[in-house]
Amino acid sequence: MANDRSPSTRDRLLDAALERFSRDGWGGTSIRDLARDVGVREGSVYKHFASKQAIFDALVDRADARMAEVAASLGVSVDSPDAALPAYLGIDEDRLVAVAEGFFDAVLHDPELAALRRLFIVSQYRDPELGRRLRHYWIEQPIAFQAEIFAGLIRVGEFRSGLDPQATALAFFGPILTLLQLAESGDDAEERARALLRAHVRHFGATHRPQMPDAAGSAVSDQAAQTLDEATEP
Repeated sequence: MANDRSPSTRDRLLDAALERFSRDGWGGTSIRDLARDVGVREGSVYKHFASKQAIFDALVDRADARMAEVAASLGVSVDSPDAALPAYLGIDEDRLVAVAEGFFDAVLHDPELAALRRLFIVSQYRDPELGRRLRHYWIEQPIAFQAEIFAGLIRVGEFRSGLDPQATALAFFGPILTLLQLAESGDDAEERARALLRAHVRHFGATHRPQMPDAAGSAVSDQAAQTLDEATEP
C-alpha cells in the first residue's frame, strides 16, 4: 500500500526540475542532472518528457490543475473567462473578498503554487529566459484573463461604463502581487497583507462599480474605508 502512495517517476522528475530550476536556472539544468537527482537513467527521463521545455510545460500544467482545484473549492472557475464570468455576476462584496483571500492563501501556501511563484521571483533576476516564461504565467496571463472578465462586467453594467478592461485588471491585480511579496517579509507581515488585501478588494469595488447614491452605496464605501484604516494602523 505504501508504494501506491509513493510519487511516480514522472512527479519525482517534476519535483527535481522545480528544485533544479530554482537553484541552477534554466540554462544550468540538464536532463542528465534530473536523471541523477531522481536516480534513473537519462533515457528514462525521455520516456516521460521529450525535452526540457516539455518538463517546464508539465510543471505549468500541474500548477494549472491545482489552481483549478482551488477555484472549484471557492465556487469559481479558471477554465476560461467565459466560464469564469457567471460566478462574478451579482457577487456581493464579502463573497468577492473571500474568493480573493482563497486564491491569495493558495498562492502563498499551496506547495505546488508557492514553489512555482518563488521560482519566478528568483529567476527573473538570475535567469532571464526562465523569468520570461514564468512572467507570462504569473503576470501576463492573469491580467489578460481578468481583463476579459472585467470587459464582461462592464458590458452588462456591473462595472462603470467607459472603464478600460486591461487598465481595470491592472488596477485590481497589481496591488495583489505587491501584497504577496509583503506577506513573505517576516513577523506579522502576512496578517497585515491579508488586511490590506481585504481593504483593496472593498476599495476596488467601491471605485469601479456604478455609483449608488443611496444608503447602501454609502455603506459600501464606508466599510472599505474602515477596513483600510484598520489595515494601516501601526
